[in-house]
Amino acid sequence: MSSYSRILVIKLKQPGDVLVSSPVLAALKEAFPRAQVTYLVPQGTEDMMADNPLLDGLLVVDRRGAGWRGQWRFLRELRRSRFDLVLELSGGDRGAFYARVSGARERLGFIRPGKTWQNWAFTRRLPLPPLRMHMVRHNLELLRLLGLTPPARPRLEFFWAPRVEEKVQDLLKSLGLKAGSFAVMHPGAGWRFKCWTPGGYARVIEGIQGSLDLPVVLTASRAAHEQELLAAIRGECRVQPLELAGKLTLKELGAFIAKARFFFGVDSAPMHLAAAVNTPVVALFGPSGDFNWGPWGEGHLVVKKDWDCIPCGQDGCEGSKVSRCLTEITPAEVLTAMDKHFAFDQDKEASHGQSGG
Repeated sequence: MSSYSRILVIKLKQPGDVLVSSPVLAALKEAFPRAQVTYLVPQGTEDMMADNPLLDGLLVVDRRGAGWRGQWRFLRELRRSRFDLVLELSGGDRGAFYARVSGARERLGFIRPGKTWQNWAFTRRLPLPPLRMHMVRHNLELLRLLGLTPPARPRLEFFWAPRVEEKVQDLLKSLGLKAGSFAVMHPGAGWRFKCWTPGGYARVIEGIQGSLDLPVVLTASRAAHEQELLAAIRGECRVQPLELAGKLTLKELGAFIAKARFFFGVDSAPMHLAAAVNTPVVALFGPSGDFNWGPWGEGHLVVKKDWDCIPCGQDGCEGSKVSRCLTEITPAEVLTAMDKHFAFDQDKEASHGQSGG
């Protein structure tokens, strides 16, 4: 097996995609303990990898606002880093271009249909893994080109600094909450067609706060469509949940979810955060495949319709931005599934400290 001193991993995707690639870092460090490993990620996703004690460097690219001068500076920095191995996990043209520009003697990527030009970018390519393979394992498959066997039980890992932990502890006190004594609900997602109905969320909030006697804390990004969804949920809900919508950074959100009894949401970055910090997940799935994107690990619950058209990968039924496979899931179905799946203990220990995973 070859030896490497500087390794670059490229993941130019959304925050959740970056997080589910984190087991690649641990595997590389185990195989090449003396190597320096750097991640290249898009601006806005860097918190998913920052503070990881195994990570030696983090390159963040601004794909929109940097201008040509900023892009040129970035490319020079990439070249001057003198990487000797690059793993490109994104599959897009930009990631392939960066791999080639790095000048690394070995550049690994997946074979993508219709991307024959990428032969110029890579020294070795691997056929795409099976369609129904989870993205955690999909990312790890590229290690086979290095003669490595992917780990049998990979783990997502998410870390935060002591100051974040202190802020979350103060926040819990201000809300009158103790670790393990509340649920977090994050109704939104980056795409509207992955979201459930306001009435559905409202009935589940009522069920959790009523039958389970657990306060629900609503979280959301500041995106307009997520804020609109929360307003609609408030209008439907007959009880009063707590709210932290738009008030938490990504690090703070992960640390806060780590203290929850369980997390409720859809296919989203916060769902992957919950899995990474070992908080049980209840996730509703529709157009996206849970075999690719479901919450990683054990003890989670995925609720979905048993329809032949699932997953379609489309942005709503017939391009409507509304997915019937989600909107027709009833609150009764969800609450019944939760009742069967979970044995809710009286206490959940806060065992995550300053890191999840």
